[in-house]
Amino acid sequence: MFYLIHKPIGISSFSAISHLRKKFGIKKIGHTGTLDPLATGLLLVATGNSTKLIPYIDKARKTYVFTVRLDGSTPSYDLDTPVEYLSDSILEQAQITLTEEKIEEIIQQHFSGKIEQIPPSYSAIRTQGRRAYELVREGQEVIISKRTIEIFSSRIVSFSFPEVTIEMEVSVGTYIRSIARDLGERLGLAGYVTMLHRSKIEHLGEKLSHKTEDISIENALSYEAIFPEFHVISPSQKVLIDLKNGIVFENTLGLQVGKKYLVKDGNMFVSLIEERDGMVRICTNNIE
Repeated sequence: MFYLIHKPIGISSFSAISHLRKKFGIKKIGHTGTLDPLATGLLLVATGNSTKLIPYIDKARKTYVFTVRLDGSTPSYDLDTPVEYLSDSILEQAQITLTEEKIEEIIQQHFSGKIEQIPPSYSAIRTQGRRAYELVREGQEVIISKRTIEIFSSRIVSFSFPEVTIEMEVSVGTYIRSIARDLGERLGLAGYVTMLHRSKIEHLGEKLSHKTEDISIENALSYEAIFPEFHVISPSQKVLIDLKNGIVFENTLGLQVGKKYLVKDGNMFVSLIEERDGMVRICTNNIE
């Protein structure tokens, strides 16, 4: 089953899904993208055999609303570490000269399409066999390589110096905290995140979400809701038996190249399949 939960501020993503694990008595559970403890918003959680389908949704685009404060910098690029403020003279000048139009111009020039960014050293990225933030907190120097990410769309929600709030749809692996830092630098200032909220995961919005304390089994999302691009088929019993036994067979089902199909046996989804080289191939079985 899949659940869309709303993570509150102050707890880790692991703590949020652990609460769900205990509430439902679930052994196998996973999610499609970590949120920082200081962030709020959507976590898509899979339980039981549904975890087999996480690889088919964990690359989903995500939409964030976040506030960048342009009056200083922090080692973690958010409020998890102390702020080093810019000088009064720099801030006084920026308050006079910086406009929403200038910020929009910089965003369109440098934060649109495919770009390179360096993730924060205060992150869960593994380096030297450990989490980067663990090494940093021990006083070790951490070097993290650049990565390519993609920004699909953005808009300024509000601006009142020194804060700008932005909505942005981004690819998997994007660090909003790094965008905040880089935006500040591009503006000749500095930047760090003071608010971060994930408002969408691909097509899934907040209307479908529930707080962990309120959620129930009945709030599970259907596979059709999670994977609208997948087709649903209900083949013959012979085909179902072949799929169950992992048998590859000729594409007599009329599957189209490049598309995936959820296979139903009665009311239960049993397999995810696709066409490859003229054959019906199993992506994964026992999915519900």
